[in-house]
Amino acid sequence: MAVAAYRVFLGLQFAMATVTGLVYTTVVVYRVDVAGLNPLQLVLVGTALEAAYFVFQLPTGVLADLGSSRACVVLGVAVLGVGCVVEALLPTFAGILAAQVVGALGYALVSGALQAWVAGEVGTAGLTRVYLRGSQAGLVGTLCGTAVSGLVAGVRLNAPLLVGGAVLLTTAAALVVVMPERGRVRAGDSGGAEPGAVETVRAAWGLIRVRPAFLLVFGVVALVGGWSEAVDRLWGAHLIENFQLPGPDATTWFSALGVAATLFGLGVTQFLAARADDADTMGVLLGVVAVLLLATVVFGLVTNVYLAIGAALALAAARTAFAPVLNAWLVERTDQSVRATVLSARDMFDATGQVVGGPALGAIGTWWSLRAALVAGAVALAPAAALLLVARNRLRAASAETASEGH
Repeated sequence: MAVAAYRVFLGLQFAMATVTGLVYTTVVVYRVDVAGLNPLQLVLVGTALEAAYFVFQLPTGVLADLGSSRACVVLGVAVLGVGCVVEALLPTFAGILAAQVVGALGYALVSGALQAWVAGEVGTAGLTRVYLRGSQAGLVGTLCGTAVSGLVAGVRLNAPLLVGGAVLLTTAAALVVVMPERGRVRAGDSGGAEPGAVETVRAAWGLIRVRPAFLLVFGVVALVGGWSEAVDRLWGAHLIENFQLPGPDATTWFSALGVAATLFGLGVTQFLAARADDADTMGVLLGVVAVLLLATVVFGLVTNVYLAIGAALALAAARTAFAPVLNAWLVERTDQSVRATVLSARDMFDATGQVVGGPALGAIGTWWSLRAALVAGAVALAPAAALLLVARNRLRAASAETASEGH
């Protein structure tokens, strides 16, 4: 059953990433050219997504822990498909905002629940490698989706959204048949009265408070979230408005960049997966954050289009390592009965960073420059690196204390 669950996990990562590559490679062109969004509106779209995501996160995490992670994942994939269709049919600022709320519910249902589900099915031994392989499956899916995104968008700019929505709805139907759930331990299954939502949240928060470095790592998640809002929402507009891209049109260039970024990401995750058992997790995360900081500053400041493209590729490659390594570190240190809730708390910190940083960065991009917004977003990564250093030292101190007590 563990093998079957692992295959479903890889397949779902592939399918969802295929849609992501198909849709989001050219969605910035759709939002700028068809919906006519300005830089502030582009960021507000992301802010709406993250604000709704924040609201939905804790309830969906508790739902997964008290009920079924499998059901949350299936429903979430279907809701994501509906969100794609809504955005395709309503090319206005208000319509796209509404689609973000729908999509946020879908993301909240899947996020946390998927990682908790696969950890329950396959166990925590070698979980970093499992998540990295899932990331690789996602990168291959992104490559496939990105490769055809320009062609599909060339037919009609909302076509990727419509096709992506159909793929997600079909995937949700298939999951009903093939997705197992036999390794689930719900909150309260170990004995005693069945806990409610409040008790589950308290248990998760109590675990977070007593684990070394948890709160520090969650602070890093919030800061990286603030940085990612600048890159995710403005990088495409930066390339379109501040550079003369060689070649026939923007959609072709964005597709080519997406393919190249995915290939670099596959190389990074393959390198880490081969060394997952011996990796210094905090050291890996610290290195990733350092690369992100440097590459973002370069991307925001250079005037040569090829240097900007190189920096964008470095950003994309480094980002592929952050989430799977962080997720494995958290899950391995979290009781199974509250994993989805703890992972939801992680995503709430991420959403908080994006909601707080997004509007400010969008305003900077609109009233000053996109370059300034990108560099301002990179500033958040400096304290993130400092927090990782502190977390690394605390973990080493706790490990040394445990070892000395054992003697």
